[in-house]
Amino acid sequence: MNIYLLNLRVIIICLAFFLGEVSAQDENTDEPSVEDNARARMYYLEKPIVVDSNSSPTLTNVPLRRGIETSEIDLQSGADSETLQRYVLAIEMIEDTGGVWDSQLVEQLSTLGNLQQQRLNHPAAIEAYRRAIQINRIAQGLHTPDQIPFLENMIDSLVAAEDWEQADLYSDYLFFVQHKAYGINDPRLIPALERLASWNIRAFNLGYGDQLGARLSTAQMLLSAGLRAVVAHYGRRDERFLQYLKDLARSAYYVKMYPEYLAGLDQPEFRARQENLRQKLNSNTIYPRSFSLGEAALKDIINYHIQENGSVFLIAEAITHLADWYLLFDRRSNAQNRYLQAWSLLSTEPNGDQLKEKLFGHVVPLPTFMEGPKNLEMRASIPKVRSNLKYSTADVSFSVSITGGVRDLDVLTEENDENANLLSRLRRSIRFSKFRPVIENGQPVHSAGHVFRYRYWY
Repeated sequence: MNIYLLNLRVIIICLAFFLGEVSAQDENTDEPSVEDNARARMYYLEKPIVVDSNSSPTLTNVPLRRGIETSEIDLQSGADSETLQRYVLAIEMIEDTGGVWDSQLVEQLSTLGNLQQQRLNHPAAIEAYRRAIQINRIAQGLHTPDQIPFLENMIDSLVAAEDWEQADLYSDYLFFVQHKAYGINDPRLIPALERLASWNIRAFNLGYGDQLGARLSTAQMLLSAGLRAVVAHYGRRDERFLQYLKDLARSAYYVKMYPEYLAGLDQPEFRARQENLRQKLNSNTIYPRSFSLGEAALKDIINYHIQENGSVFLIAEAITHLADWYLLFDRRSNAQNRYLQAWSLLSTEPNGDQLKEKLFGHVVPLPTFMEGPKNLEMRASIPKVRSNLKYSTADVSFSVSITGGVRDLDVLTEENDENANLLSRLRRSIRFSKFRPVIENGQPVHSAGHVFRYRYWY
């Protein structure tokens, strides 16, 4: 009997403890605990802006979520709703008389998709475009180029709806259709090369895909092919020539920043896929590449400005960007020589002192051509986008060495239980970043007292 009573007491105590735990969890459902906040992960870090005592720094507007937003749709005018309804009725009438595969539906569905896309109702737009593509393929053939604008619009909505898997599949299919319709030597393929390259860079930044290194390899092949096509059909004076060079330098920097993602590129499945694309693009170059590709692109940008009789400042700025590239790769002697070259060039101008102050009088975060936020969680199983995250800011001060390294880092923003873990992650990221040092008399110098504001997403 004693053993029975003892066991009963244990059961009662355990039950009370369990019920207490459940009650505590219910009470804390709405508010995250300090421990949860301490475990918060920082996903994106934006390029910092200078905090000047004479002016208040202005951060760019926070991007709104690109997807279906009920409040925004409700604000649409009645005329828009009436137009939508007319197209829905027109589609129903065609279906009643000609069936659901009537080719007349293509134009109505594509226009309906455009209207839904403008209203930010991307799921409805995707469905309309998908039907238009299916009907068009039945009427015109599987690889008809008539479906290209529908595919492009649908991919835009898939990206806005953050359906990365379908956006990836249809991006590849779009390029397949364009390549089959035009061929590699047709100038109409140039926008297709640029679009698919941009998507692969975006997917890489999101951390989406089984082999991120293949994203960079694919992007570099497409950008190189696009650059060759622009030169062949329009010459080096075409404005797209300069943009392709900047994009190639950007992709080369990603290869440097994330070398761990290049592992596995020699696996048969990825090697076969890359070889297939290489044959389509008539390319013999092996990608991805880092230092040499970026160096060549930045040198071509210098030559572009020289040949186009660009201003002395533009040429000096392009030379400075090449010096920055050398600094990023610890080629310090090359960097110093190029900084001196740019400094000497500006010295020939009547307003040389003002130009040198503009280019070299302050430290600059590197690389200068990286505008998008840095993804700090590339290995996350599910890509995080800023529309799903919260953001905050922090002010920091530090000095910059002659080699561009951050020294004497001090976080000026007050630390508390909620942001301690995030600020610790911020410190680590800043310590590994590089800045163009202040240049005096053509030589990099150590400088202190720099204050920057960072915005981070978590």
